[in-house]
Amino acid sequence: MDALNFRFVSAAAFSRLKCIAAPLGILGLLALAACNGTAVVTLTATASEDTFLTYRVGLTSVQLQKSTSGSGGTAYQALPSGTTVDLAKLVNLSEVVGAAALPKGGYSNVVITLDYSSAEIVVDDGSLNGLALTPVGPTGQALGQVQIIVDLDPANDFSVSSKQASLLALDFKLAASNIVNVAQKTVTVTPLIIGSAAPVDTKTVRIRGPLAGGVNTTYTQFSMGIVPFDFPTGSTGSLVIAPSDITTYEINGTASTGTLGFTQLAALSSGIMAEAYGTFTASDTTATTDSTATTDSTTTTADGIVAPTAVASSSTNVSFSAAQVLAGSSVQGSGFDRVSGIVSARSGNTLTMEDATLLANDGTNSFISGTATIDISADTAINVFGQGSPQSNATQQISVGSLIDAFGTATTPSSGNATLDASAGRVRVGNTTASGLVTAVGTGTLTLDLAGVQNLVAGQLGGRSIEAFDFTGTGTSASVDASASEYQVTTGALDLTNATVGAPVQVSGLVTSFGQAPPDFTATALLDPTTIPAELVIDFGAGTPAPFTTYNGSQIDVDIHNSSVGPRHAIQIGAQFIDTSGLSSDPLITPNPTASTLIFAIGHTVSGSVENFNEYANFIAQLQTELNGTVLATGVTAMGQYTASTFSFAASSITVTLNN
Repeated sequence: MDALNFRFVSAAAFSRLKCIAAPLGILGLLALAACNGTAVVTLTATASEDTFLTYRVGLTSVQLQKSTSGSGGTAYQALPSGTTVDLAKLVNLSEVVGAAALPKGGYSNVVITLDYSSAEIVVDDGSLNGLALTPVGPTGQALGQVQIIVDLDPANDFSVSSKQASLLALDFKLAASNIVNVAQKTVTVTPLIIGSAAPVDTKTVRIRGPLAGGVNTTYTQFSMGIVPFDFPTGSTGSLVIAPSDITTYEINGTASTGTLGFTQLAALSSGIMAEAYGTFTASDTTATTDSTATTDSTTTTADGIVAPTAVASSSTNVSFSAAQVLAGSSVQGSGFDRVSGIVSARSGNTLTMEDATLLANDGTNSFISGTATIDISADTAINVFGQGSPQSNATQQISVGSLIDAFGTATTPSSGNATLDASAGRVRVGNTTASGLVTAVGTGTLTLDLAGVQNLVAGQLGGRSIEAFDFTGTGTSASVDASASEYQVTTGALDLTNATVGAPVQVSGLVTSFGQAPPDFTATALLDPTTIPAELVIDFGAGTPAPFTTYNGSQIDVDIHNSSVGPRHAIQIGAQFIDTSGLSSDPLITPNPTASTLIFAIGHTVSGSVENFNEYANFIAQLQTELNGTVLATGVTAMGQYTASTFSFAASSITVTLNN
């Protein structure tokens, strides 16, 4: 489905205050108060070889620090009150934390405070419900509040301009931040968060919050507050969205498109929760030299978007292209509780999920550490995420491996378990994923091993170890029930050139309806070894002054035979796991010349600061200064593409952690 264009303006645009120079039809995110700019802050997480089923920590504050040259280092809060964030849920998603109205100027760093005192962290160890971990600091101490200072690239600083919106992207590096000890049931945490004025990835972005001030039918726009992460907190700004005539909606369980969907949205009251999914784009804006200019004149850009001709200064403005809007009880409330997760088993009209999430009607968000049982019936309504019109969906569409949001009446979780009666409710089915090794290739078909064999991380379905699933009843007969070791995928016209036998592959799409396999899965997208994000993780224990054989403006030669190399030393490519200690040559890390964005970081475990760079040369120059023979490197991670034949790793992101 093509991306659908949304046009964002601030709620303040309606007031036409003195400094607002644009008409209501302007593309982009504008200042939330006259003469200010807008800082749109997003948060995502980068996966680890340790799959976290939940990683819930307190997010106490997110402060943007004004550059000293601007106003003496003044700090501005992007999060009005503390909340909770499940970082495991952000591995495949980027969430808008807030859209804060800030004085124009440069901002040098972001100060983020996390609270681990009541953290819930569960890792997928292959058992049914995973392993609960106790977070500890580098010396084994109990963790409470932890502060991270994210120093932004001085050569590509984060700048806010009057009446413009600037995007600040934050990324919590799970691998670089956490070392799991299964035997001790602990996770050693040294949080590392990178930040950039450029997008750090191409993940889908979610904006969540209440309808604010109703729907403006004259301009076909609606205003949303921002309440991120599915946890209660104060609103972090508000945005006005002008959808196109092909926007898809799901409102109170009803799917629709365009004008019909907008009409249904307009009937909702202020305060009803809504969500929009899509991507940010950035564009340069032409400026006037008059910072107080007020005009309604516009120009039409090459892509047909109407934009203002008079703005305060030359800068970059961000806009949002969305594919789906949910609202009303399709998000939260209206008497419904919601249980979300991956279906691990089905027997008749009873669904089972492990490690699911319960979002109660009153907004309470709970992790179900045991088993969630969902009861459905022939009266349960079925929707498919992104479907733009009502379909003849049946409950059989829900099968083992389905990602679902089930709406009904929940019991209070007891001993880690919960039940949800959705027999008179509804279920929304979303795209899920399967990751494994190719064992056979046909015309428009693949067979994957999800179970795991030598040289493999255990395969996954829906991001979970395959041991969690019971495929009984998935096939037309017991003899053809889905098999983890021979998982049959229909790929249609997807390119299978690099999906060769023995190669790791990730597919996304829908599992086959219950009782109708084979095939077991219909893929709508496919990643192969040339497109799956590879991750290199090497620890150096207490640290080493020489983690690299060489490192210069061209490449980094990681010393894989260094005597300080710790328990983690691998390159993971989807389901494939390469132990670097067995390589005949050192991995060579270079900046990826084809990556849309590059981000490099130096983390400091004692000071809690992280230096960020968008230019590889600047990163290397600073690293050469800091690795002075006394300071020790404790770890290196990289994300990108790995070519085994040349031991080369083309990285879009590199982090090095130092012990100071």
